[in-house]
Amino acid sequence: MRFPDAVTVLRQLAADEYGNPGTGGPFVPVAVLAGFRAGDAVYLAPGANIQRGDRLTIGPDTFDVEGDPRRLRSPSREVLTRVAVRPHRR
Repeated sequence: MRFPDAVTVLRQLAADEYGNPGTGGPFVPVAVLAGFRAGDAVYLAPGANIQRGDRLTIGPDTFDVEGDPRRLRSPSREVLTRVAVRPHRR
């Protein structure tokens, strides 16, 4: 499968004042993955390290990840990671 877009994964690495990981501090780049966007979803290679609460940057656009990533499978193997997204509002 062809993945034409560079997708930058942004994640909060610090904890908030209550010790909850990934809920405080700035978003920092943690990976650049190959993928593509189609409507309100981004498709990535199998096993992509995406988590609820991440942000994705594709070109000049930033998106918030909604919910948990879904692993799409064929009968024999995992074939894609699907992430529901919405445009990030600043």
